[in-house]
Parts: sequence; structure tokens; C-alpha cells
Amino acid sequence: MPQLSPPRSPVLAASQIPPPPHPSDRRGLPWLLAILLALTVYRALAIAASGLDLYVDEAQYWTWSQALDWGYFSKPPMIAAVIAGTTAVCGDTALCVKSGALLLYPLTTLLIWAITQRLFGARIAFWTAITFITLPGVALSSAIISTDVPLFLCWAAALYAYLRALDDDRWHWWLAAGLASGLGLLTKYTMGIFAVSVLLHLAISPSLRRHFTNPKLYATMLVAAVVFAPNLVWNAQNGWPTLAHTAQISGLENGVNGGHQGLNWKSFGDFVAGQLGIMGPVLFIAWLVQLAAARGWMRDERYRLLACFALPFLGAITAQSLLGRANANWSAMAYVGGTIFVVARLLEAQRMRLLSAAIALNVVVGALAYHFDVIAHTAGIELTRKNDVLNKRVRGWREYGAALAARQAAHPDAILLGDARDLIAEARFYAGTAGRAMLKWNPRRIPNDYYAMSTTLAGLEGRSFVFVSRDGALPAGMAERFDSAAEIQPIHIAIHRDYALDFHVWHLAGFKGY
Repeated sequence: MPQLSPPRSPVLAASQIPPPPHPSDRRGLPWLLAILLALTVYRALAIAASGLDLYVDEAQYWTWSQALDWGYFSKPPMIAAVIAGTTAVCGDTALCVKSGALLLYPLTTLLIWAITQRLFGARIAFWTAITFITLPGVALSSAIISTDVPLFLCWAAALYAYLRALDDDRWHWWLAAGLASGLGLLTKYTMGIFAVSVLLHLAISPSLRRHFTNPKLYATMLVAAVVFAPNLVWNAQNGWPTLAHTAQISGLENGVNGGHQGLNWKSFGDFVAGQLGIMGPVLFIAWLVQLAAARGWMRDERYRLLACFALPFLGAITAQSLLGRANANWSAMAYVGGTIFVVARLLEAQRMRLLSAAIALNVVVGALAYHFDVIAHTAGIELTRKNDVLNKRVRGWREYGAALAARQAAHPDAILLGDARDLIAEARFYAGTAGRAMLKWNPRRIPNDYYAMSTTLAGLEGRSFVFVSRDGALPAGMAERFDSAAEIQPIHIAIHRDYALDFHVWHLAGFKGY
């Protein structure tokens, strides 16, 4: 964008933007740091007190962190590196596995503060940072280690570096943007939309089109490509599993609409409803209203920049939800630019009361999520299969791991074996030493998940196994591949009055080979 610090550019002058904020204005920053520290401590204590287990993806990411590589079946390597870093410091506990989210979100928030401060000044920067860290999506994501966590950091870092590069055209800011973009691609492939946003922003800004002939722009792209290259090499060596998985979960692998007749309106409706939950209904609706009032912001370079780094991402994932399927969180990066946009517009319009109400509502929603069990118990509400949104995801896995380890201990020469990704991932984390050696039953040798791709029974002929499955019967043809197969004590874990985790367990002796 045009110069954001004196001297002012002709475009900024023409758009009647107030004088640029002074770069050293850090009013409110000490308060922000104190709030971030207090909020992080609170969230860590709440997570520890909840007693909830790792979600299956978290358990799988932890498995990856035990064997660092340049890629994995469903994701690039950054999430594994983050977990490896945190668990190296504080150990293999659920809280430590999750702690990357608790630590990285405050850093992302500070980058958002820095971006906003350069665009709008310290006051708007403070309230933008507070708004971002209390978004319901960020509050929930702070309790779950996922690829969105480091991707937020990389996206915000790349945007800040890009902003600084446009401000003074120094090599180190351009290269920093490339490095952050490359690391983002090593986190999640949707970081590639950042390049689309850059090109769009340069194209619609007449005073910036000169950068299309700026060698620093292309050096930035080269740096990003070089940083990302090891993952491409890994994919090529392993049959491109990550790209295939990405196409599969998007619902686009079987055609334009993933096999749907016409547009997938249900997926679209679920996706839009999810955006209300991620940003909070007040803020999301306010953002849409502000975007619709284009005459009020289109001539302002600051808002055009933010729109370029929010709308392509949101638009791409929205289109995907119509053509195939898209989870609500897949659009999360749009809320870096989106949050700055809506907060700045509200404050410049003197709508502090509306912003305060939005933040207060989001804080309440976050507290409800963190203290769901306590609030339900205090209110005398019995949790059931229907009203407990967590029951299938983060309850009972610790008990499952202990029970499975006990079954294996009764047959110490046996190797744990499973037929589903979640059963193996959770056992790897919760079933101790025996769980970490658990393998997947995969007689057709189809690499349809990480454990099918990374484990094999080759060379284990003659060995015995303890096999666990949700099904009440062995998979077709399995019994014939062993000398003997005997069902042993099943695993029953009561979660609620009307819901339990039930697994069948067999002792299989004398493996004959696939």
C-alpha cells in the first residue's frame, strides 16, 4: 500500500486518510501484554481442570511429533514440530501437547496489534488485539492444538512483513514475508491464498503496480518456494498422500461438486452458520454490513489492503462449501484482516458500545465453552448423548488407553493392533509403551491414513496380537490369517447414562502373513 508514515503519498492524500500514526506510539501495549498473560494462564488452568482428553487429531499430531519428517499423510510438518518443541520442555501430557496453542495465539495477537498500529494507531490496535484474542473461534482453538494455530502466526507475520516492505522497500522485509509464507505452507496449503491476496492488492493499487517489476517481489516468492520445497519432495517420494487427502476431505475429488447433484446448499448453510460462531454473531454481521457499505471504505487504502487479505480467503472457502464441503474453521485466516477491518470501522464511526457488547458476548461464549461441565452441573442439567457436544471427541480415551494396556499386559508377548485411525492414535498416547508400538490391520495395503501408511505387519509372521475394534466380529478373512483367534474381555467406558465407548478385543496368535 502507499506510504503509511511520512512523507504521505498522493494516493493517501487523495483518499483523505488521517495523518499516519507514529510508529513508536505504543500506548496500551503494557495493558495488552498483562491481559494476554492473564488470559493465557486462565486458559491453561481451565484446560488442566477440565480433565478432557486429547481429540483424535491432537493424538495423531503427537504421534507425528515422535518421528519428525518433512510431511505426513494429511498435513505438512509444522504442527508436529510445534508439539515436539512443547513436549520437549514439559513432557508428554495432554496440557503440554495443547500448550502450543496457548503460547502462539498471544504472539499472533501481538502481530495483529503491530499491523493495526501502523495502519490506525495505538487505540484501535489495542481494541483489535483484545477483540481477536477473545473471538470464540480463537478461544476454542486455544484449547486444541491444530494446524490453524501456527498458520495464524505465519499469516499475521507475513502480512506484517509485507506491510513493512511496502512502507520502505527494504530487502529484509520482503525476505521475511517470503520466509513467513514458506513456513505457512509447511503448516497448511491454504497459505497459498496469501500470494493471491498480494497480487490482488498490488493490481488494484495504481501506486503499487510498480512492484510487479520489483525483483524483491519475485525473490520473496522464491524464498517461500524454497522453504516449502522439502514438503513437495517428501510428497513426491511418498505418492502425494497429503494432496490426495486434501482433495478427499474437500469433497472435490470426485468432480466439481464432489458427487452432489447441483450446489451443496447444506454444506454452505453449515459453513455460514459456523462463521457466526467463529467470529461471534455481532462482529460477523457487523463486518458483513461494513463490507456492503463499500462507498464508505473503498477509497481508503488501509481498508482495501485488509479486504484483499480477507475476502479472497473467505470467498475461496465459501465457494468450496458450495461445490464440495468445508469445515467452518477452514476460513479462519480471513479473520486476521477481517477483525482489524471491523474493529477499525466501528471505532472510527464512534460505535464503541457495539464493539464492547460484541466483545462481552464473545467472552461469555468462551467461558461457557471452557466451563461447560461445571455450568451444566451447577444448573442441574444432566449431560447426555444429545446435549454433550464433547462426548465422542474428548471423553473416555484415557480410560480406553488404560484398559487396552491392561489387556495387552495379560498377553505380554502380543503387539497391539487396531482397525481405525482414532483407536490407534488415542492408544499411542494413552496406552503407554505398548500403545506406542500399536499397528494397523491393513491387509489390502491401502495407505488411507497415517497409520496405514507408516505401519506394516511384514516380518511379524508367527507373532501374537491384541486386536481392538468397534465391530463385534473380526474383519472378513482375518481369522484365517492366524493360528487361533479368541475374543477376550471387551472394553466398556460409561460416558453418560445413554452413551458409552464400547470396543471388542481379541487375542490373535500365530500370524500367518497377509
